[in-house]
Amino acid sequence: MMRGSKANSGRRLIAASEVSRRRFLEAAGAAGGAAAFLVAKPGFLRAQDAGEPLKIGSFGPFTGPASRTGDEFKNGVALALEDARAEGDLPLTIDGVQREVEIVWIDSQSSPEKAVRAVQDAITRQGVQFLANGWHSSVAMAIVDAEAPYDIVHIGHLGETQYLSEKMLGDPEKYRGYFKGWPAPPKLAGLYGPPLQHFIEAGLWQPANRKAAILVEDTDFGRGWGDAIIESLSAAGFEVQPYDVTTLDESEFSPLLTKYKAQEVSLVGMTSTGNVSASNFVKQFRQQNVEALLLAHGLSWFSEWHELTGDASDYALAIDSPHVIAPSQEEWVARYSEKFGIEPSIAASGITYDYMRMALRVLNKAGTLDFDALVEAVYETSYEGVWNKYVFPREPNELALAQNEAQVGAFMEGFFFPMVQLLGGEAHVIWPLEHAKAEFQTPPWLQG
Repeated sequence: MMRGSKANSGRRLIAASEVSRRRFLEAAGAAGGAAAFLVAKPGFLRAQDAGEPLKIGSFGPFTGPASRTGDEFKNGVALALEDARAEGDLPLTIDGVQREVEIVWIDSQSSPEKAVRAVQDAITRQGVQFLANGWHSSVAMAIVDAEAPYDIVHIGHLGETQYLSEKMLGDPEKYRGYFKGWPAPPKLAGLYGPPLQHFIEAGLWQPANRKAAILVEDTDFGRGWGDAIIESLSAAGFEVQPYDVTTLDESEFSPLLTKYKAQEVSLVGMTSTGNVSASNFVKQFRQQNVEALLLAHGLSWFSEWHELTGDASDYALAIDSPHVIAPSQEEWVARYSEKFGIEPSIAASGITYDYMRMALRVLNKAGTLDFDALVEAVYETSYEGVWNKYVFPREPNELALAQNEAQVGAFMEGFFFPMVQLLGGEAHVIWPLEHAKAEFQTPPWLQG
């Protein structure tokens, strides 16, 4: 059993065949944008011949500041199709006819405006009939409106902001084909308070005070996460400053860190979906000798996180991704690493893998491209993936902020992330205690 996951160390072992495969995927992305898991309304698209490949698109940031995440998306989808075929989910059976699938890559470029143009092109010109996956809350906020007129199903976009949940709640009929693949921060990502409170009460961490500072990226995701973590930390007894905001590509944080030192905060939380911005903050946090515990939310979304930060990331905490708990997950990481020559960022490649597998199950369950039948099939499919159990409710409940949003739950009972502590390039699970593989360690610079 693995003590810690090195799933993001970023060591590349590229064979000639892998280079050819990657160039093919890059060329495919450049040529066509991409698609995800959607279903067009009857009569909108040219009727496809029986047996013709069904075009399923996969959304992602394939170029731009989060392009490394897009690379992980492509790997996750490729492995999902390979395993689906081995387990009999491919070819699909639609209206009694077997059909292969063709992936169309929709490149959001981390831009809501560009994402809208890309998805409209994918549907109206390229003939995409299903959509799956996606990254960035700001992108999700834009494309959910762009997709709605086409009566199309999109499953598993990973935009998490609660502002999207609120939009979905405001017009359930309009957005009934959109299935939000990442729970809103109040249900999941903002829940740092309880474990931190436990570490204090158990004597594992003795902060000088309860002052905390928060830094977020200037996006819907960043602001939503900031609101959620402030609420969570405040409930745990922390005195939290209003969050600071930075751009997705910011790389200089010295003035901000100087402010945090002057405020004598004992806890700093940050999040960014840009690998350069996130890694530079972590490095400068250590270079400035900030005497605080660091919450590095989203750092491990980049497979090369340790390569970029070195030991500056040691002792940072995060609740932002699935991590290896079960033997089947350890086996998946090993297969991914062998196939692609790099250990995975599970939030990017692992969840994308699960949602593509679920999309294929839904298609086969419906057995048709009828929009209403596909929506119903999603509701009726409780899918146990490698990394989570995925359930989409018809109505909001205590486990989901909105209808059509992935429900949270305990390990393999819903969408679940453990807290990990980064150390030596590994992510050690330390919370919940029943799944912990290590104990929280106070950073040496905070001891004594």
